[in-house]
Amino acid sequence: MHFFVHEEINLLEAAQDGKLDFINQQLASLSSKQLQDACKKSDYYGRNALHYAAYRGHYKVVEYFLDLCCLDLNSKDNQGNSALVLVCVRGYNQDIDEATIKPREKEQIAERKYQIAKLLLQRGATLKEYLKDHINNPLHWACFYGDFKLTQLLLKYNANLMLMKNDRKQFPIDIALMKGKDQETQKKVVKYLIVKFLAHFLKSEQHIQQLKSLDENLEESEFDLNQESVEKKITDRQKYETVGLNYLFWASVLGDLDLVIPLLKQQFSPFSPSYKGRNAVHAAAYHGHNKLIELFFESDYSNKKFNIKKLVNIMTIEKPQTALHIAVEQGHEKVVGYLIKIGADHHLYNFRNQTAFASSRSIAIKELRQTLLKTEKNLIRSGYKYVLVGTNASENLVKQQLENIKKKVKVGKFKAVPIKSYNDSCFYYIIKVSNELKNLVADYEKMMIYNFKEGIICQFDRTKADMYENFHHYHDQQIILSLLCDEFDLDQFLHDKLLLDHFPLHEDEEKMLIYNQWKKEKWELLKEPLSFKQNRCRTPSAIKAYFGAEVGFFFVFLSFFTTWLFIPAVPGIMLGVYVYATNEINSLFIPIYTIALAVWATIFFEFWKRKQSETMFQFDMHVETEQKQPIPSFKGQFWIDDVTHKIEIQYSNRDKWKYYKSVTPLVLLAIILIAGEQIGYYYIIKLRERSTEFTILCSIGLGISIKITNEIFNYFARLSLEYENHQYQNELEDIYIIKVFSFAFLNSFGRLFYKSVIDPDADELNIMSITFTIVWAIMHYLRFTILPLIQYSIKKYFLNKEYELFLEGKWRKMYTSQMASILDNETQNQTNKSFDRKSIGYKRFLRSVELNRIMMATPNHVDQFTYFILQFCMVTMFSASSQLIPIAILLFNIINLDGLLYGFITFIKRPRAEAKKSIGLWNSVLLIVGYIGTIINCLTIYYANQDQLNNLIGKVNEIDQSSQALRNFLLLIAAEHIVIGLKFIIETVIPDEPSWVTKVLKRQEYLLEQMMKSVDIDESSCEKLKDE
Repeated sequence: MHFFVHEEINLLEAAQDGKLDFINQQLASLSSKQLQDACKKSDYYGRNALHYAAYRGHYKVVEYFLDLCCLDLNSKDNQGNSALVLVCVRGYNQDIDEATIKPREKEQIAERKYQIAKLLLQRGATLKEYLKDHINNPLHWACFYGDFKLTQLLLKYNANLMLMKNDRKQFPIDIALMKGKDQETQKKVVKYLIVKFLAHFLKSEQHIQQLKSLDENLEESEFDLNQESVEKKITDRQKYETVGLNYLFWASVLGDLDLVIPLLKQQFSPFSPSYKGRNAVHAAAYHGHNKLIELFFESDYSNKKFNIKKLVNIMTIEKPQTALHIAVEQGHEKVVGYLIKIGADHHLYNFRNQTAFASSRSIAIKELRQTLLKTEKNLIRSGYKYVLVGTNASENLVKQQLENIKKKVKVGKFKAVPIKSYNDSCFYYIIKVSNELKNLVADYEKMMIYNFKEGIICQFDRTKADMYENFHHYHDQQIILSLLCDEFDLDQFLHDKLLLDHFPLHEDEEKMLIYNQWKKEKWELLKEPLSFKQNRCRTPSAIKAYFGAEVGFFFVFLSFFTTWLFIPAVPGIMLGVYVYATNEINSLFIPIYTIALAVWATIFFEFWKRKQSETMFQFDMHVETEQKQPIPSFKGQFWIDDVTHKIEIQYSNRDKWKYYKSVTPLVLLAIILIAGEQIGYYYIIKLRERSTEFTILCSIGLGISIKITNEIFNYFARLSLEYENHQYQNELEDIYIIKVFSFAFLNSFGRLFYKSVIDPDADELNIMSITFTIVWAIMHYLRFTILPLIQYSIKKYFLNKEYELFLEGKWRKMYTSQMASILDNETQNQTNKSFDRKSIGYKRFLRSVELNRIMMATPNHVDQFTYFILQFCMVTMFSASSQLIPIAILLFNIINLDGLLYGFITFIKRPRAEAKKSIGLWNSVLLIVGYIGTIINCLTIYYANQDQLNNLIGKVNEIDQSSQALRNFLLLIAAEHIVIGLKFIIETVIPDEPSWVTKVLKRQEYLLEQMMKSVDIDESSCEKLKDE
């Protein structure tokens, strides 16, 4: 490697290669002045001959230059590294891969580094310059490479090195147990550092003696340590609080009681966070040191009383998880048993949105759970999670399809339990897939699963299944649907009425965990978007894991929008109170507030894109692909692709005109509805003399009418989609969104546009905008929460009544056969005691299936998003007319959040999980309405708020009204251009992806590459062994 550009290249290369004879020959004939000049020469990197000799581990060359006394041995290169640092960093004389170095060679390298460092220190190399944070000092490098003697040497000269942190806030001990190193040597270094800390800083007599025995190999004795007073010990402990907690953490990693107990006696708490936000309990749980954990919770070294149940459930800061999660993940049964005994909560979610026992694949851990918790057997929890609902007429056909799946399965078990409904109206087929079959399908489908050993999401490998987390609900559904779709075209079966429905079953315990988690984190979740920090709340990810990404994104958007409403709501309510108190209707602050809202809309959208990117990562959607779902009713023409030579289906020429044909009557319908509505309102408002009460009453009627006409238009829009013959579901949804939102936007704000621009009336605009806001909020809550709850409660009441009659035998005769056959891939008609029709478990399970079936269908997210985007439009465009709009929407949205989540938990049928990376077309809608809002705000100020504008910028001669109007118009045009310019600037300045997400994604990409390289190496070594 040639780094050099100076004419002294020969000297530097010789120092790098260790050619002492050549160096001596070159320098022997030089005078003292020439010798100093030659030795001080450096290359492009600021390194001189001494630097290279030390860096490459040439002891004799280093000694030669030191004997010449022509170099400053503390001189640094351009990166601030002295010869002492360079020998700690490298110290061997050839470019070789560390992984290929033999143990004997490693020992020789370590000894060479030690000898050179010792020589430099004896000749006057200083360590004081490295007694500061934010740099890697020599001890960091010695610990990183596991150089035990070098560590001893450096601490002999200055023990304070062990208290310094690098730029990653790591102490030297924190990097002493890195992966890929010799663990035994590294542990020896860690133990020495802890002993040194106890002896030198905490003055432990026991460890002073131990340190003396460890340092016997050093030529000089290091000690002049005397016992200090008790007060001095207390001062030392307080001074070294942070570093002491880290040393307790690493002592717990080693599991050495002789090192842990002295630290506990010094009042270092095993429950306080230290290394990467973990504490000593987490370290002991990871390594299975059950005696150490018992010591932490049962010892009386702490002078303070503590709540054990609270401390045992402390979570790590990075990648939140409790000690129980860690112990279960690592399979330490004794630790798990003890933690449960002292009150560990197994219901808490970790950073992967799994409870402690749900995250484990171990059969032993699952059996331990059953023993410890003494839970009743639950068929849903045992794997019967998916239901096909078939008609009595299609029973044989569906059974045949399930039989075909059974024949194909060679590994594991596929079970489909046929159960007749209690009233003989249909058949239920309850699907269960064994773990072996799940692993096989996940491997075949190349599903992306979190590998907790490597800390990355990667393709599942069933041969290394123990390295991966347990499958989430999303994965279970994908696996079951993948098996079913080999034989069933489920959408076609539904279309042909061969199947009535198919859905995943709710898990009551899991639902309540999510709802309790929401209640616990609700206000933190609402505060989080304004903190501009990484999201720590786990509720959205838990919702995604259970209900799917689409529902998860919806709740994230709603909570994010609700939080951001605080920004316009607070000044809005202050402005409203000021106007009411002073009776200054034409306040100059109103135009300022209105223009500020246009900027707020842009900032909101930019930060929402960042939040969306963050959410996509936290939902693991960055590794998923959104699948195009074909529509069974699509009719097209066959053609052969010129590239793939495969037969595909495409639109016929006639279908391309269907869209325009269907749009024309919809446009006419929209005109009729909007015009009829506005004309009707116009005549009603003219029936009697204008008053505030009458205007409010008419506005309420118009608001209700708008919601009704929206529903009428939506119905015909859905009919038009069937006529248009779309091929894919996502394409159909986008067209539906465009139609529905376009009409809803014009229908909802038509009258407001009219009163703000065409026939300006600030009073009516104020009343109408706030009335619409309240009426629409109430109607939305009634439609999506109250009415479905009432409807479900009525259904549930009659179901329970009929089901009780069924159980009593009065509704129908009991089945003559008391056992349900199970279709699996091992036996034809195997019986299962779990499905004994007389058992309580079976009756409870059948009732659960019946309740799941009568639950309400998942709300149409197009309708939901349409309403909340209209709220956004109302805030952006008409808050100038009524400053109470943001606070009203904020309050209703807080109520709506609770109501909607309660609905999903209580009476909404569990949706089928699908991959979603964003809220889709709604991002474009938000962008467009942001620009429209800027223009509408300016027009509203000009036409409906002239007096406020005049108060802001001053009046001219009142006789010349046209000049004043022209001036105001030109100023608003300028303001509008400035605001739109600010929008472009904000879009450019604010990145769409948070920096921490970018960094983590790059890190995961790197780790994945490294893992794939190691896999390739393992495969090649296996092939060599086979050849041999």
